[in-house]
This record gives sequence, C-alpha cells and structure tokens, in this order.
Amino acid sequence: MNKDSITTFVGFNFWANARILACCDQITNDEFLRPVTPDPGWGSLRGILVHTLDVEYGWRSALQSLPESGILQEDEVPDVAALRARWEVEKAAWMAYLASLDDATLVQGYGADPQNSPLVWQTIMHVVTHGIQHRGEAATFLTGYGHSPGELDFDFFLLEQAGGSV
Repeated sequence: MNKDSITTFVGFNFWANARILACCDQITNDEFLRPVTPDPGWGSLRGILVHTLDVEYGWRSALQSLPESGILQEDEVPDVAALRARWEVEKAAWMAYLASLDDATLVQGYGADPQNSPLVWQTIMHVVTHGIQHRGEAATFLTGYGHSPGELDFDFFLLEQAGGSV
C-alpha cells in the first residue's frame, strides 16, 4: 500500500459520507432520530452515523497516539447539521494526518506495541470498510424514507473524480 492509494481510499470514504449526509438533509429530524427496524445495533439513523463518525475519530486518534477522549454520544449530535459540522472537522483532521504520512509509515505498526499491532495502512482500510458497512445500513433506511443516496460504489467515486458524472 502506498500513500497515494490510501489517500484515494480515504477520499472515497468522505465522498460516500457526503452523499449519505446530502440525503439526510432531505428527511425530517424525526426520521433522523426515529428508532429503525430492523435495528442493526445502533437504534436509529443518527445512531448508525454517529457510530460511524466515532469509529473514524477513534481510529485516527489511535493512529496518531492521541489521548483517549471517550466515545461520541448521540445526544452530542442533535441533528444532521451538527453531524455534518462534526464530520467536517474529522475530515480535515484525517486529511492533515494523511499529509503527514509517507509510504514507509504506512507499513509500520503503531501505538504502545507497534511490533504486534496491525500496520497503519491496515487500520486505515478497516476504517474505510467499516464505513462501507454502516453507510449501506444508512442507505437502506434513507431509501425507505424516499431518499436513496444512489450508487455509493468506489468506481462511481473514481468516475466523479476523473470529471465524469454520477
């Protein structure tokens, strides 16, 4: 794995997040907060997305050896605007972190026991694939509310980045 590739994958992650958030703008706050059925484990659309954001934040913090600040709680995110604002902060932090990396760092361990931890690139890919799972869950509920995010596939991201339309 190299820095350009991992940066592309993280860019895809935030592109897909933005597509989900754009659909969340189209639903009511009641729909955003409503308990979902079947519940994939996070209670509501807000719960799914707050969990996804928290994982992005938590793993980036671990990769950067930042102090633990606790799990992001749903009540800290009362609506879509608050979620978007917090995700923009996280996106900027990820981009700054990625800018600090080089190819050699990506293939090293990290944290208190780097010899026995996953490699940096593996953890970043975990964050991206974790997001794919939960965006899929979110997309299901958004589609049920009449606001499908459409295609969230990596190839659509690449097409859009190349100047094509989605």
